Amino acid sequence: MVTLVDSSAGVAAAQCMDDALLPVNPFTALQFHFGMLLGVDDLETGQAYARGKTRLHNAWLHRDGVVWGFKVGLNSRNELTVDPGLGLDAAGHELHLDRQACVDLGAWYAANQGDTGFSFESVEAGGKRFSAHVVARFKACLTRPVPAMLEPCAGAQTTSAFSRAFETVELLLRPGLAAAQDLGCHRGYQRLRQLFQLEADAPALADVAARRAQIQALPAVQQPAAWLLALREFAALDTIDLQPQAASQSRPASMFPQDPTELLLADVANILVKPDGAGGWTLSPPLPLPVVTVRRSHIATATIQELLCGPLFGGVAAAAVTGPTVSQAEWVDQVISLATSRPLADKTVTPAAFSASDYSAAAGWAPLAIAAATLRDDGTLRIDLASVPAGTHLRLVASGTGATPLLAADDLAPLGAVAGAGADSGVDFVKMFTRS
Repeated sequence: MVTLVDSSAGVAAAQCMDDALLPVNPFTALQFHFGMLLGVDDLETGQAYARGKTRLHNAWLHRDGVVWGFKVGLNSRNELTVDPGLGLDAAGHELHLDRQACVDLGAWYAANQGDTGFSFESVEAGGKRFSAHVVARFKACLTRPVPAMLEPCAGAQTTSAFSRAFETVELLLRPGLAAAQDLGCHRGYQRLRQLFQLEADAPALADVAARRAQIQALPAVQQPAAWLLALREFAALDTIDLQPQAASQSRPASMFPQDPTELLLADVANILVKPDGAGGWTLSPPLPLPVVTVRRSHIATATIQELLCGPLFGGVAAAAVTGPTVSQAEWVDQVISLATSRPLADKTVTPAAFSASDYSAAAGWAPLAIAAATLRDDGTLRIDLASVPAGTHLRLVASGTGATPLLAADDLAPLGAVAGAGADSGVDFVKMFTRS
């Protein structure tokens, strides 16, 4: 592991330390009053409050990712470079690099070739081929020394102490390609991820898959409200599952979802170095191409709003339902009742517009005859079955397709027809009734 170094003039001498340098306490604020005597502890409390609020917000509501910059490439000296940028780590630190940093890949290989876990391939002419990835992690440095008293009394000896804490990043080149980015396991929200099929369904969350199937079976016009309701309900359960880190043998409890982590910036595959004739190594063609698309990135909320209104989703608007839809369905004994969003043409309400089947564990599916289909005075449909279903499930299909679909009374639009799909197209309504 080698740190990428600053390629420009360095800042003033500084003493770099870990995160403990900067206090964090988002739930205790200073309460000022006239004549109050302020000490170091008071000033640190004031800074810790604001710093803690920011880190909590970053860690829980944004998580880790690049905000801007951090381009990774090669310069004219064939050194690997990282440009200025800003990112967040999993513990809410703001990772800021204000100038370009670089590393000589030949020197990096020379320094790390004996490291445990570093694998490389020997090629012709004594060359070595390997892969690596670039990461950034938070670093705080003490800088700008000023005179300071050793004793709190007049005439005491003086020395110097650092008067500034500079937040920056440490850039590291790690052997091997980065592991595939995990889309969700360490970030929570398992129910929502499965609801929207970002992750495979888990047997322990079978209710989520059932809810998704239920929503997808609804008419298109009813689905947006159903998705929103499911999102709210499963989000409530998912946020209950989220918890700060508990204490362990290696670290105390934390208010953050994760410890500070390294932020992945790029993979660099197939780096080829060869002996330079002076006991060292030098980068050799073909030059590697850093791949930055493996990183996580944050998108501004204003841009997300605009993306949701983009022309890519014109098909969603075009899919607005123009034909009548079924808004309510009930089954009692031999009678099924349907309510529709628009009146239907009475001559299309016939047994041929419907089909039904009965399911039992012993016999499986069995067709059910439709004895009659009529349009009531209030505009609802009555479908009479020829016999009382004996199984546990009854499946009804009302036709928006086929030779005898249900049509709207005013414009003869088929059941479930959508704009842009043709005036003659419709969608079947399917309802699975379960015997209580």
